[in-house]
Amino acid sequence: MKRLISILALLVLAGAIIYRSVPEKGRLLSGNAMGATWNLKWRDDPPARDFLRQEVADTLEKWEQVLSQWRDHSDISRFNRGELATPELQRVIDLAEVIHKASGGAFDYRMLAETNEAGFGPEGNGIDLSAIGKGFAVDRVGERLRELGVNDFVFELGGEVIAGDGEWTVGIERPDPASQSTARSIKLRNGALATSGNYRQFHPIPGGLASHILDPRTRKPIIRPPSSVSVIAKDCATADAWATALFVLGREISDPPGLEVRWNDAE
Repeated sequence: MKRLISILALLVLAGAIIYRSVPEKGRLLSGNAMGATWNLKWRDDPPARDFLRQEVADTLEKWEQVLSQWRDHSDISRFNRGELATPELQRVIDLAEVIHKASGGAFDYRMLAETNEAGFGPEGNGIDLSAIGKGFAVDRVGERLRELGVNDFVFELGGEVIAGDGEWTVGIERPDPASQSTARSIKLRNGALATSGNYRQFHPIPGGLASHILDPRTRKPIIRPPSSVSVIAKDCATADAWATALFVLGREISDPPGLEVRWNDAE
């Protein structure tokens, strides 16, 4: 295993920080998609940089067009206006429904109107796949990288992370609205990490933060002091959705089978 932390630099994310040594030439790419930044680092002999960047960008654009509730003509926006789901959208809906049932309803993707009423989403009624969409897109990028022969990699989109064959050190951000420091670090290999919390999108109120994460039982924002929960799973869509579900359920419940869970506090 290469030692990853020699000269540290931080990629500051919404939930995760990738610690890395000074990158070898041609082994780091960054961009923007789905309202967030993305970062890719790898150790394999790379395809041409421009080609690899375009492949990542094209993959993310494809799924943004499927899942963006901010685009009037995206697949999900058209579905919410009464059109049939495309096969790509149905694929994500089916996975969301699996986790909805497995979580006892704590993960609920059918609260677009309530999210807007709480001040965190666009107008409209119907489904909202934002709590699984980025993770799903990250998985698709991971698949495409392997198809291109890039197997030892770490890829991050807006704090959702997937790692390939090599071992990568990923830091989990401290849930402190006033800083971007690290709460803990983990080793990630052939797995994914996602974090949900209330410290980046919130309305401050007496008693805590009213977050963008809604409790399906009350249809209202969850109110807590700054905190977050990180989930490690085989795929990023599962980690993403379960992180939201677990933030709703609270830290008192047992970890779901097959997942590693880390709760994080501001202090």
